[in-house]
Amino acid sequence: MTFLKKFDRLTLSWLVLIGLTLVTLLFARHGDAGGNVGIAGAALLLALAVTKGREILLHYLELDQAGPGWRLAMTGWLVLLCGVILLVTAAGALGWIGPH
Repeated sequence: MTFLKKFDRLTLSWLVLIGLTLVTLLFARHGDAGGNVGIAGAALLLALAVTKGREILLHYLELDQAGPGWRLAMTGWLVLLCGVILLVTAAGALGWIGPH
């Protein structure tokens, strides 16, 4: 834990964002190699996007200093947006929408 004390919160946040980005890139690259990521894969990628967005909101836009209402509203917006994207992705994958 003393190793982590050498870094300030923004540096740790940056390292977390880099790690999440690498996981996202590796997972997305797997989909490019011919494997279909599917609905579960899309859910994982969107969950990573929400995590990265929340990290940016809290530590780079200093939402951690704001009231709980702002944090809830901005996090809720991220979750809602990614939820709609997942819903449309799932509907397309299941053949509910799109060309038939």
